[in-house]
Amino acid sequence: MTKPSPHQRRRFRDTALASGLVEKSQLADVERALEPVLERMASDPEAWDRTLADRLVSLGLLTPFQAREMLKGRSRFRLGQYTVLDEIGKGGMGQVFRAEHAMMGREVAVKVLPRAKSTPESEAAFRREMRMLGRLDHENLVRAFDAGYDAEVTYLVTELVPGVDLRRYVQAHGPLEEATAASIISQAARGLAYAHDQGLVHRDVKPGNILVMQDGRAKVLDLGLAGSQLAEESSRIGRVVGTMDYIAPEQIRTPDDVEPSADVYALGCTLYYAVTGRVPFPGGSRREKMERHLNDMPDSVRRLAPHLSDAFCDVIEGMMMKSPAARIATAKEVVERLRPWLPEGQTWNAAGIQVVGGPGSGPGERSSVSGASLGGTSTSGLSDSGVWLPTGLGGSVMVAADTVRFPRWARLVAQALLIAVPGGLVFGFVMSLVRGIDAERFDSLLRGTAPSSIGWAAFLLLFILQMMAGATQRRGR
Repeated sequence: MTKPSPHQRRRFRDTALASGLVEKSQLADVERALEPVLERMASDPEAWDRTLADRLVSLGLLTPFQAREMLKGRSRFRLGQYTVLDEIGKGGMGQVFRAEHAMMGREVAVKVLPRAKSTPESEAAFRREMRMLGRLDHENLVRAFDAGYDAEVTYLVTELVPGVDLRRYVQAHGPLEEATAASIISQAARGLAYAHDQGLVHRDVKPGNILVMQDGRAKVLDLGLAGSQLAEESSRIGRVVGTMDYIAPEQIRTPDDVEPSADVYALGCTLYYAVTGRVPFPGGSRREKMERHLNDMPDSVRRLAPHLSDAFCDVIEGMMMKSPAARIATAKEVVERLRPWLPEGQTWNAAGIQVVGGPGSGPGERSSVSGASLGGTSTSGLSDSGVWLPTGLGGSVMVAADTVRFPRWARLVAQALLIAVPGGLVFGFVMSLVRGIDAERFDSLLRGTAPSSIGWAAFLLLFILQMMAGATQRRGR
């Protein structure tokens, strides 16, 4: 049995060397170390290549993505000063990669825009808007670091945000509660308000363009790209650019004259989706969706999400008014309108559960985003001053109960049980200890009542009181 000839091994060896990621001496060392294994694979060049690739990955010389691409014969992994490490996603806006800056070693996201949809007009728009994006710096916007043109592709470099987009989160975990939705949407509105003040309109606000991190912070991405590139799920009818499920009426009527109010409408549609789990106008063709955004009202959010308060539904409807004049006017106003569900002083504790504080805040004013469901980690929240942290068993179980998505009555019962059961058990146990000290006097005072009966009475009392408190708190919202 003979070794594969250099020609047989040429695909992977030549590709690996051509990439510049592996040196010739490194490759030779690995081949020598694998000689006994490779001898047994002499008749299978593909197995030889896979074994060699796996060893380079195990040694940290290549990433799994790079090795897979090299086995396909691809050798280019650099764009300007950035080395591509892995693929994050793919869509109509192009491919998104995790990459590393050659000099600084900083990991970033690199979006490679599709050549098939590149035109002189779109490239000019891209260059113009990238210059504007370079001046933006806000905690609720995905920051753009760099942009360039290499290997016949245009690319944008942004910060690498660990998290999940709002669309996928709702698909995985169901509609959001009021406080959680208010937290995410108000943060997105803060980022959009900043962009609007700088003269930029997003034009493609949607759940897929809002990233939520493990600690509850939210960032808007793809700012400025909608006008220069066409998303896969978007439609261009005439000069209309945007995603049909979230597009504003005036964006359809006058696509060349889009104002910030269009982003408010799209953000309202996004909030509608976040709390109902469905888009405002499901089904139908893209043109039919456009017609419905122009002329129809969506199904009532009150009917689709009866657990929501009337005041919260009013905010959603105010953001989705057909006429910009009747609509909530600005993203800043959206933040103010959502403030009753999200007082200032919000922060996130170490468990990734969002809590709030500040003047006038209390246990009823709480929002929760469970970090256990979101990928990645991040630092610092939006806290300006004051933190309300639940203390003791009662606070912990109430926060735990708030993170579970059930109908309102079920949540009230669960919350009451979480308080009453341990309370009753503890009270009954204490009474048993007291009776053990002087059983005769205990029985005389309580007329033979058993400690377990006292525990049951304490349980029922705590359960009733907690149910009443929970119901009163819900009505107060």
